[in-house]
Parts: sequence; C-alpha cells; structure tokens
Amino acid sequence: MKKIDTDCVKEAVIGHRRTIHRLAELGGKEYKTRDYVLEKVRHLGLPYEMVTETAVLVTLDTGRPGPHIALRADMDALPLREHPENGLLRRQSILLSQAHIGTVDSFCAEMVREFFHVLEIAPEFKIVSDKQREELTQEALNETLSDAFETSAFERLADAFTGERDDRRLSAMILQLYEFMQSHPFPESWLEEKTEMFAEPGPIETTPWGRVLLRYAAETAEHCIRVLSAAVREAEHCADEKLSGAFLPALQGDLALAERVRSLAQADSWDELSQFLQTLTFPRRGTLRGYEEDRLKERLELLRGEAKGALQELGELFSSDGEACEEELRCTYPLLCDLKRLTLDFSQRYEEKKREKGFLDYSDLEHLAIRLFLQEDGERTSAAREVSRRFDEIMIDEYQDINEVQDSLFRAISQNGENLFMVGDVKQSIYGFRRAMPEIFLRCRRSFPSYDRTLDRYPAAIVLDRNFRSRNSVTDSVNFVFSRLMSRDTGDIDYTGEERLVCGAAYPEKDGCETELLLLEREAGMQAEEAEASAIARRIREMLAGGFTVCEAGEERPAHYGDFCILLRSANKYAHRYAQELVKRGIPAKASITGGFFAAPEVAVMLSLLRVVDNPNQDIPLLAVLMSPIYGFTADDMAALRLENRDIPLYLSLLRAAGEKKRCAQVVSDIARYRAVAATMPSDAFVSFLYGKTGYADLVLAMEDGEGRLSNLHLLQRYAREYEASGYNGISGFVRFLDRLRQSDSDLQAAEAPAGEEHMVRIMSIHKSKGLEFPVCILAGCGRNFITDHSDVLLHPELGLGVKLRDPILPARFTTAAREAIRLETARNEASEELRVLYVAMTRAKEKLILIGSGSGLQRALPKLAAQVTEQGISPYAVRSVRNAAHWLLLCALNHPDGAVLRQMAGAEETPVCRKGYTPWKISLETCMPEELPAEAAAAELPADPEPELLERLKQQVNYCYPYENQQGIPAKVSASKLTAGQAGEQWGSLPRPAWLGEKGLTPAERGIALHDYMQYADFRAAAEDAAKELMRLREKHYLTPEQAEAVDLARVRKFFSGSLGKRVLASQELQKERRFTAEIPASMAGAVGAEDVSVILQGAVDCTFTENESLHIIDFKTDKINTVSELWERYETQIRLYACAMEQVTGLRVGELFLYSTYLSEGSSRSYHEER
Repeated sequence: MKKIDTDCVKEAVIGHRRTIHRLAELGGKEYKTRDYVLEKVRHLGLPYEMVTETAVLVTLDTGRPGPHIALRADMDALPLREHPENGLLRRQSILLSQAHIGTVDSFCAEMVREFFHVLEIAPEFKIVSDKQREELTQEALNETLSDAFETSAFERLADAFTGERDDRRLSAMILQLYEFMQSHPFPESWLEEKTEMFAEPGPIETTPWGRVLLRYAAETAEHCIRVLSAAVREAEHCADEKLSGAFLPALQGDLALAERVRSLAQADSWDELSQFLQTLTFPRRGTLRGYEEDRLKERLELLRGEAKGALQELGELFSSDGEACEEELRCTYPLLCDLKRLTLDFSQRYEEKKREKGFLDYSDLEHLAIRLFLQEDGERTSAAREVSRRFDEIMIDEYQDINEVQDSLFRAISQNGENLFMVGDVKQSIYGFRRAMPEIFLRCRRSFPSYDRTLDRYPAAIVLDRNFRSRNSVTDSVNFVFSRLMSRDTGDIDYTGEERLVCGAAYPEKDGCETELLLLEREAGMQAEEAEASAIARRIREMLAGGFTVCEAGEERPAHYGDFCILLRSANKYAHRYAQELVKRGIPAKASITGGFFAAPEVAVMLSLLRVVDNPNQDIPLLAVLMSPIYGFTADDMAALRLENRDIPLYLSLLRAAGEKKRCAQVVSDIARYRAVAATMPSDAFVSFLYGKTGYADLVLAMEDGEGRLSNLHLLQRYAREYEASGYNGISGFVRFLDRLRQSDSDLQAAEAPAGEEHMVRIMSIHKSKGLEFPVCILAGCGRNFITDHSDVLLHPELGLGVKLRDPILPARFTTAAREAIRLETARNEASEELRVLYVAMTRAKEKLILIGSGSGLQRALPKLAAQVTEQGISPYAVRSVRNAAHWLLLCALNHPDGAVLRQMAGAEETPVCRKGYTPWKISLETCMPEELPAEAAAAELPADPEPELLERLKQQVNYCYPYENQQGIPAKVSASKLTAGQAGEQWGSLPRPAWLGEKGLTPAERGIALHDYMQYADFRAAAEDAAKELMRLREKHYLTPEQAEAVDLARVRKFFSGSLGKRVLASQELQKERRFTAEIPASMAGAVGAEDVSVILQGAVDCTFTENESLHIIDFKTDKINTVSELWERYETQIRLYACAMEQVTGLRVGELFLYSTYLSEGSSRSYHEER
C-alpha cells in the first residue's frame, strides 16, 4: 500500500467527512455518496476498496499499527444501536428529547394556552367532543332558522332550493358551507370573496368557471381525437374494402369535427364553440348489409359512438351563449348573499354557544392560532416573530394532507419559509373529506428545483423513490397501473420518472407471488359480499394448501390466516358481511370498523337498563332488560306477565306480579335501589356500580368474543366520564344525550379488536390501513361505484359556490355555468382522490397482491372500455369517466400482455398492448353462481354426555370462595390524619378562597395555620429568646408569606415558651420537628374488622418530639377553635396514639407522654401513652 502523507490530506478528509454528514444520503440512493467519495479519493490519490456495491472504504497507511479509516460511503446512514461510537448520532439522540414533536392540533392548543391573554380567551378551555359539537351545532342551526323563518331571505332560499317551506335541505346547505369554509385561514373573508365573484362576473370565457369548462371541452375533444384516430387506422388497414369504404369517410368527418372543437376550446371562443356544438351534425356512414355480426364493424361503431357521445355531452354543457351565462351568474348573486348571511349568523351563534360552555373545537384551535400569528393582509404578528425564533427547523410530516389554514400557520412561524422541511407523498393524499389540499404540496414540489447533494442550495426537492416494503412483483404492478391512469389531469401528478416506485426490498425469488386480478360476473340478486367472500375463501385455502410462504426476519415460513388482509373502500358498511361470509366458509376473520357502538348487543342491553333506571315506564327497554342475560326471562314468562291486562305498562304488570313471583319482586327491588343510587352518583360511577351489582361484565366475558364485548362496556363507562367532564351531570342527561345521537343517525366508536389476532384474516378500510403492511393484501369491492356529490350547493376552494336556479315559469330548477364548472372540477378531484386511494391500497402488500371486483355487467362493459385504450394510452377523460375501480383495473388489464382473454371477450384484439416494464399478472373473469354451503356439523350433533373430571373442575371453580375476602376493603397504605378523620365520621375538604375575600386579610382559620407554620419552621431556642426576630427571619426566608407573618400572634408564642411544656422542650437533649415517618401497624388499628394478622403501612408527620430520661415525648399543635382542651382529646387521641405507635417502631425508644397543645387557648394537656384507656 502506498504510503500517504496524512498531514497533507488531513484537512481535505475532514472537510469531505463533514460534507457527507451534512448532506445525508436520502431515499436509499447511497450510490450518490459512493460516487462523491470516489471522485474525492481519486483526486487525493488515496487507495480504496469497494466493500459492497455502494460502500467504499478508504484507508491510510500512517506507519502506525493497523489501518486507519479515512472515509466510508455509508458513514451518513449508521444506526446508533449498531455504531454506538458515532459521536454525531449520540449527540442527536441526547438532543431528541428537547425536540418539539406533536400534532398540528396539539401545537395550536399549546400556542393558544400560552397566548390566551392576547386572544382574550379563558386558558382553561376544553376541547368539545364530536357528539357535543353535533348537539351544539343543531341548537345553533335551529335558532338561526327559527329567527330567519319569516324573513324574505328565507323565503327566497326555500323557494329557490327546496320549493317548499322545509328547512332540512337548507340546514344541510348551511352546515356544508360552514364546514367547508373552515379549511381557509380567514373563513368569513373567503365567503365574502367567493360571493362577490358573482356580482360583476364579466365575459364567461374570462371567468374561472368559463376557463374550467373550456379546458374540459379541449380535454374531451382530445379524447375523441384519440379514439377516432384509432378507428380511422383500423378502417384504413381493413382488408374488406366495402366495410372500410362505409366507415372511413364518416370517421374522417367525425375526426375533423373533434379537431374543430379542440381548436375552438383552446382559443377560448365560447360563443363560437357554443354555436358550433348546437349545430353539430355527424356525417352518415355508408350502408352495410350482411355485417350484423362482424366484429370489426361492431368495434368501429363502438369507437365512433364513444366519440359522438362525448361531443354530444359537450353540446349540453355549452347550450347557452356567453351573454346568457353572464346573466345566470348575476341572478345567482342575491341568493348567495342570502345564504352567506344565514351561514355567518349560524357561525356566530355556534361560537357563542361554545364560548358559554368554555368549549373549543379543533378548527377553533387552528383559527385562533392563525389569528395569533397572521393579520388578514398576510403580515406576521409580533407573536409569530417571537415563536419563529424558537425553532431552527420546522419539520412537517404527511405534508400532502395539509390544508390552507395549517400551511399558513407553519409559514407564519417559520423564518420566511427558509427553515421548513416538508415530507409527504401526494399519491397518498386520501383525506379530501377532511379538506386536505394536495395542491399545496404540489405547488411546493413544482416550484423547488431538484436536490443536488454537492451544492448547499435550497429550497430543493428530494425524491424518495425506493420502496423497502414490497416485492418487485408488487412495485411493478403498481407502476404498470398508475403509469396508465395517473396524470396531472387525473391524480394531480404525472406518474413518470421519479414518481415510479423502485423496489428496494430484498426478497428471495419464489413462485406464486404474481399479482392476480379476479373479476366476478354476478348473477342478478347475488350480493358482492357473498360472491367475493366465496372467491377469497377459496383462494386463501388454495394458497395455504399449496404451501405458500412468507418472508419474516429474512426466513421463509408457512403462511397463516393472519398474513391475509382484506381492504375495502367502505369497511363500516360491508366489513361485517365479508367476515360473516368468510366464517361460514371456514375462514376465521375479524372486521375492524369505525362506529358500531350502538349496534353492539352488550351495549344495547346496558343502555336499556339505564333507560329503565331513568324511567321504568318504558316497555321496550324494560322488555330488553328482562329478557337479557341479567334476568333471563323467557318469552313465556313475558306472556304470563301480560295475560292479566295487556293495556297497562309492562312495569305496572311487573309491580302487580311482584307480590306472587319472587323473580318479579327481585327486579322491582333492583330497579328501586338503582334509581335511588343513580340520584347520588355521576353517570360514569353509576355505570360502574351497575356492572358490579348485575355482574353483567362477567357475563359478557363468558360469551363469544368476550374480550371485545367487555371492551365495549368499558367504553360506555369512558363515554359517560367524558360526558361528566364536559360540565354535564347525571344519568338522565347521559341517557338523553345518547338518545339524541341515535335519533340523528350518529354513532360512537366501538372497541377495537384485541391485538394479537394472529390467525384471523383481517378486514379493514383502506384509510385505516394507511401506514400498515401485510404479506398478502386482497383489495376487494373494486366493482362498487364511486360515491359522487349531488348536493344542491357545490363548493370549491377556488371556484366558490355553485347552485341551481329556479325557472321563473316552469316548476323546475336548472343548472348554471358556475355550478357545472364546479361539478366538473369536483368530479376531477374525486377521481384523483379515488386513484390515490387505490394507490394506497395496492402499496400495502409486501409479497402478493390480489385485486377482486364483481358486478352484473363487467363483460358487457369490456368493449366500451377497450375502445378507450389507444396507442397514446388511456386519456384523462377516460380515467375520470369510469364509475368504479374495477373499470380502471380493466382498462389496465386490456393494455397488459397477460390480458389477452379480456381483449378476446371484448372483441378488440387490436387493442394496443404495453410490454415495457410489466410483471406477469394472473387475470381471469368468471361467472359467480350462488353457493350451496354445507349445514354446520355442530347443528347435527346430539348433546354429548359431560366429562366427569371437567364437570367436577367447573363446579369447584364456580363454587370457589376467595379466602381473603374479609381483607378486600383494607387499604395497603393509610395516613394518620385521614384515618382519624374517617373514624370520627368527619369529611374534610378545601375550597378555593373567594376572590372577594382577598382584601379582608386572612380568615381565623388561616391565622391559626400561620401560627402553626411558625411553630413548625421556627428555631425554638431563637424564638424563645426573641420571637419577633425569628418571625422576621422566617419571613425573609419565605417560610411565611407577608400576610401570614402579619397574622402570627407572638404573645401566644411567648406564652408557650414561658410555660412548663416549653421549658421542658428547650431543656431536652434531642428536639426534632416535622418528623416524617413510615411504619407498619396492625390493620385493626386502621379500623379493619376480622383481620388481626394483617398489617398496613402508616404514613404521617409528627409536629414535635423531644427526649427526657431516654423516653420520647410527642407534641401535636392544634389550631382548632375550642372551649376546653378535652375537646382536642375527643377529636385527636386516635391520631396521636398512631403517632406514638409509629415512633416506637422508627426510633426504638419508649414513648412516654403525649401532648395536645391548643394554640387557640395557649395551653396543653398530656396523657401517658402506656396508660390503660
């Protein structure tokens, strides 16, 4: 090895190491670090070796023993656990605890509490729960509409939007508009701005709505041109001259029409385009006879029909000229002004109701933080500048899900945006229903240049394209689908280049991991859940029986049920049905859904019991309780109750039967006792009381899925606790609160399935799966149509509000250009979101991806879908026009080399096939028939004789008695003062001092406490010599407040020290004050009965002890207002004797006298500890 002068290269090496650390490798692209290191070491002439493909090791021969590492390419990615000697990582791990890490909501709450005085709000605000928010919202809305009912504005809105004096649709519009405007930093300003857009709109082609419609027209025309161009090529290459001659002129004429539409739309010629589309006439094709079943003829007709239909749709969209459109916009303005006033009135009322109860919601936190940090003109406030100085870096995760409020907030507290570090993947922005705005992420992404690690230049965009989760069969499938479907027009981003996934996971090669697309043609009346669950169960059994393995910790193991996860677009509605169908077919499955609390049987029983306790004269709840496992009444028992008189309430029948039937008497007694207790307890404590008295918690634990049922009961108790914490009180209010939620079709979150369901197939929503991964991912329900927005008012952050107008003559409403533009943009956004949802679902798979869709017309849809696949790919118009994810997958499968079976079914063998960058797929389209399930074997079995040993063991367990039941109420630790107060039957508490007492000095009790504190902290010998000087010292040392020092009666102090007890204390060999102790005493001294052999821990503090003649004496100073010292002995003898018992244990000295000294009377009294009581 060549010897290098290390002094010459030392500074260069250090500089390069610092560069590597400062510009850490990202996205798994270590090859960039490798290239950087190779360039520098070659320039320096240093020897190196390639350790791995990307790791470079540079060593120096310094003449000392052993090589010395100068540089290594993977230095910047060292985990601390593997390399504890790395000083940089050690320092960062220490500093991590000082980082400010939290959610946006928690940060806003912290800022609002810190600057509450600036915002002029109370700092002790509470976050309103979803259900409380719903209740307050409804109250404010009812008040708003009640006040507006007789106004002309209400009449205009009702006439325009509902056609009758019915406020339900109007209520929904107000709430929809209010919720939407909250995603903007200044909601009222946004609403005002978007309303005023209609006042003087100007020429339609210059308005934002006109531009959207013209862009859509150009996009539609482009799609038609692609389709017609494909048809022209096929007609030109047709060997049948008659067929070609009949179609070719018509197709060429159609193509010219489409090109003219595109030209007019791109030129923003609204009136010309409108006129052209209204007079549009398609050329007739030539006559053909004898070609009724010719496949090429059918395909050309289909291609032409696709283009003609799209152009005719444009004709409807551009049916009005520019002047008429402008007039529509002006007519919309007064209605929007009325709607704006109602919405702002509701907003104000809702804010007042929250303020009255001290509530804020999460939207309030964000808007208060905005108000704190930003002025309406966009200028930062002084608070924003103060907070911005606290953070060197602001790192924002999941930036693709941010909204305008949150983005404005982060930029306000940044250092002019220069210290922002945003991480996100716009392809995974799936929270549009929460007003996420992926366009904010895209705006930053497109404005930043690409990151160059060799240049310290920012802002910059770093692309993380490596996927370390999935096999290449999964990543290649994802790339194949989204490179065809996702574009800037649908999906907001072109899925090319850096957006494509690069497989970074290392899996061993094996068969059976190819992506599967299974399409099921359902017969009429067959549900998707049944058809798809049957196919899923069959496929899971085949894979397990075939020995499918999964990779875990680098080793292959046999797959089990827990390795499979079924993802659904809408799990709440369908997941349970899939689980039931799978269980019927012998596949254990568990559905994880949101909501479902009220539907849980165990919750329904307890809610019925709570209703009965609140009001027993409710037949249905009482019937549910009687026939529940709590009381076990049968249908015959209930019939017998009603035989005497079926016209009276059930509770009255129960009362009459109580005299003769023991069970009925027990129920009546229980209800009476529960009602009495409910009047004295908060709702959460009462629910817990019911669980204990009824034993219902133990009952549900013995049922199927007992753990889950018990978790739901615990949730009911938690919801009751939250209700009480919100300022409400009592079981009656809690019951009515829950009833209101049910009446409004709301629900609460049920308990999550217990963790560790290793051998059950999991079923969950795609949204819930975000961030998770599964060895085998089954995406089901792809054939369900997307849900579209058909609201009366359509909303868009840029385009504002779109409404329909009532026809002045006909009893109908018609749409407007603004509403149609918003509809199209909303549809585009919804299609983009659904694409991103599909992307998230497909990228959850680690080793295998199975895509399943079913429908009653999939095969019929194939020819039309095949017509949309051209040599230029799948147009954005085609992507946004499909109705469900199965159609998207069919479009891709028709373009896939393995989709020959689909192309043949579609009669479109000429459909272009993409063979670049694909991975093999297994594609099938099957007809699904109703399945005959075998009857459960258990139903046919006769009851077996009980096993004697098991029966005996169960009897022993049922009859088991806890041997230490008498000790259950004994506390492990007690305090002397509380124990004394409890045994004396006294209840002590403290309340905050009223503000109006502040100027009147200390109360008598507080003056007594001040004197007690003086005796506690004073140096007795100094106090006996000069009590006033000692008082001054205590005040200066802050043992006493100025008010307390003023209140100390020094005459009482002097009287103590001049008395016999004080003199004995001063003469004592050892004096200790405030002597804290922990000792063990018999439980009987703590009031326990029948527990002689049990001990408890006693804790406390003795005011003063002193020794005389090897005996320990105890003094307890008391400030009570009394007439004689004997009253103190009645109150505190137990306490001081407990002190004595503890002191003998702690010190080993014999306790002699016990002193209770009254500071109020300035006299004391003693008793011998060992004298008989």
